[in-house]
Amino acid sequence: MSSFVSGRNAVLVTGVVFLLAGLGCSGGPVIPPTVAVSGKVIYKDQPLADAEVSFASKLDNKDIKPARGKTNASGEFTLSTYIDPQHEVSGATPGEFSVTVTKVEVMDQAEALKKFKENPAMEFKPLIPAKYTAMSSTPLSATVKADGENKFEFKLED
Repeated sequence: MSSFVSGRNAVLVTGVVFLLAGLGCSGGPVIPPTVAVSGKVIYKDQPLADAEVSFASKLDNKDIKPARGKTNASGEFTLSTYIDPQHEVSGATPGEFSVTVTKVEVMDQAEALKKFKENPAMEFKPLIPAKYTAMSSTPLSATVKADGENKFEFKLED
């Protein structure tokens, strides 16, 4: 009788191990292949610092993920692709993108809170032309290639 119980326990343990292994393998998100993407943003013949640069698929293709980056003091950026709250990978998925650039007035927390209390629908003052801030109006685009260098320069004009 003890060998029957041991055999049954072995089957039970083996089943639990396979169940846990299966859960571990399928628990994470699907990470798409990405390639390095960098660039520079120029506005009024100067590098545009502290601006948000966003790439979104032109073709509504779910395999082409949105990517974003922030410019440094030299106007340079590198992109990262957001997967979920726990996963962000460097680079972008290859494809055709519309590109937006956003930069708004920065204010300290106390000033922002005061203005919000005065007007809960407040908006931050844009520091670049509005046409660059929306996918529906941006003239900027980029093709991210699977092979080769993906370096872009965007010159914004009034």
